[in-house]
Amino acid sequence: MNSMTQAPDQLYGYEVMDSAGNKLGSVDGVWVDDASDALEFIGVKTGWLMGKTHLIPAENARIGDGQIQVPYPESQVKDAPSYGTDDELSPADEDQIYSYYGLDRSTAPSPTGLATGTGTAADTTDTGYTDTMTTGTGYTDTGTNVTNQDQVNVPLSEEQLQVGKRQVEAGRTRIRKVVHTEQVEQPIELRHEEIEIERVAPDAATVPDMAFQEQEIDVPVMREEPVVAKEAQVTGQVTVNKNVQTETRTVEDQVRKEDVEIDRDVDYTTSDAGQTTYTRGVGETDTDV
Repeated sequence: MNSMTQAPDQLYGYEVMDSAGNKLGSVDGVWVDDASDALEFIGVKTGWLMGKTHLIPAENARIGDGQIQVPYPESQVKDAPSYGTDDELSPADEDQIYSYYGLDRSTAPSPTGLATGTGTAADTTDTGYTDTMTTGTGYTDTGTNVTNQDQVNVPLSEEQLQVGKRQVEAGRTRIRKVVHTEQVEQPIELRHEEIEIERVAPDAATVPDMAFQEQEIDVPVMREEPVVAKEAQVTGQVTVNKNVQTETRTVEDQVRKEDVEIDRDVDYTTSDAGQTTYTRGVGETDTDV
């Protein structure tokens, strides 16, 4: 697996694993080098809803089979600098990220931290003469003599639209428990005692010892009062489920495609010095040396 074998825009949704093979999250954004279009950073979204997108250098990352394994532990990635998926990184931002992971940012001439590379040297094989076209736009085009060739291959290239997917937050649902107070009534039967005085015939004819002495007798009268107590009970619960819906969208963009234009009307003249000049149009000449 290699970080250079997969197009950066095809990495959205890939699972990101730490150095021990633990899942960190999924790819939420990618950042490429402005000069070489090489993958430079991957953004990993950790957690649900409130998770942040942490950036990890793509250097030494292993990519394949829908997974990306980075050479860093989970604890280091979760505390890494975080950015929005639409943020454009400045050189200072890149310095911060590379410094956090203990890496040195490249000083090669590139708008970002990656080196621009040396490229492939041009073929300077001598074909016999140099075809120089000077146009009215002020540039010189050096070609190759194809007079003695039966077949000329002209490579044509075109761009193809590659559409990937990434997860973005489309909305948020907040569930809040609130407490309402209401007045309730409940009837209850209460008993109370009342005093009833009745004169009756004596049970005995003997005069008591306390006769002719003033005396007070207290007779308690009782009644019931309501006692209110409250008890909490579970009356129900709310379950929140997330359902995944699928929709089809058409993505449009402009792609470039190469083609050829053939100009068959070419006049030429030969000078005394043996140079042949091809005249294609106003201000355009090809000279064979």
